Amino acid sequence: MFADLKHTLESHLPARRKKTPSGWISFDAPCCQHQGESPDTRQRGGIMYSGDGSVNYHCFNCGYKANYTPGRYLNNRFRKLLTWINVPTSIISKLAMQAMAISQEINPEQKKLDDEIKFDTIKLPEDAEPIRTNQYLMDRGIVDVPHTFYEAPKSMKDRVIVPIRWHHKLIGYVARATKDQSPKYFAQVQPGTLFNLDNQHWSRKFVILVEGIFDAIQIDAVAILGSEIAHKQKLQIDALNRKVIVVPDRDRAGTKLIEQACEWGWSVSMPPWGNNIKDVNDAVQQYGKILTMQAILKHTYDSKTKIKLNEKLWLT
Repeated sequence: MFADLKHTLESHLPARRKKTPSGWISFDAPCCQHQGESPDTRQRGGIMYSGDGSVNYHCFNCGYKANYTPGRYLNNRFRKLLTWINVPTSIISKLAMQAMAISQEINPEQKKLDDEIKFDTIKLPEDAEPIRTNQYLMDRGIVDVPHTFYEAPKSMKDRVIVPIRWHHKLIGYVARATKDQSPKYFAQVQPGTLFNLDNQHWSRKFVILVEGIFDAIQIDAVAILGSEIAHKQKLQIDALNRKVIVVPDRDRAGTKLIEQACEWGWSVSMPPWGNNIKDVNDAVQQYGKILTMQAILKHTYDSKTKIKLNEKLWLT
């Protein structure tokens, strides 16, 4: 892994670079413009290789740091660095898989974490019947989506049931009321569950995280089924080894999700939709799926400074 990572770095780092007496390899940092700063032209980026197989990156201009340590996964910050120096996605994925294999081999604690990602198989209500759509779904603009919904006329009258699968087995469901009744949502959900994770294609360069299950259905995103990401959910998201774009709801509860994204080096999207748009599903109903996706990708922010600046506008 170390040899492959070192070869990849040295094959893609800027040609203009130098080695300092302290052991740093210095070059124009590729991260600054992605952190809201001017491009570096003074070779303020540095890579340090250590004898234990670890690799450290430090930008002495914008302060961006990333590191790889044997026994750990290739984290999001290091994958971002590789992307910024134009390493192909296929190579990054290969390195991430190597790091995962080494981690499970030499780090029992990491293997223990992997073992945490397990769910029990459950069953839908006995009277559940599959449907393609109904009036409630059509009213929400949910048509022609690759999901099968259910109704349970006796046990859950006037509800649409959305199954949740993991590794193609049923691990939960959410039953949404279609009329004015309480509770609005009835959820049979195990801790750490994510919706639509199985459908995230391996070739995609990013994964979009949203809060609600219908938001995810509309744009083929992953729903965290709440406004805060649990540890078990983060493990599954990190295992995708791709850029993470968080689209929070436009309410105060979304601030926690934004805080977590900043802490973990994830990106946040906050499109300038009208004040009547509270979430992704609202946006799709007003603008359509294509324009909604274009807005999400166009208004994705990677630097903490830009995220915090736009957060104030997003929540007003």
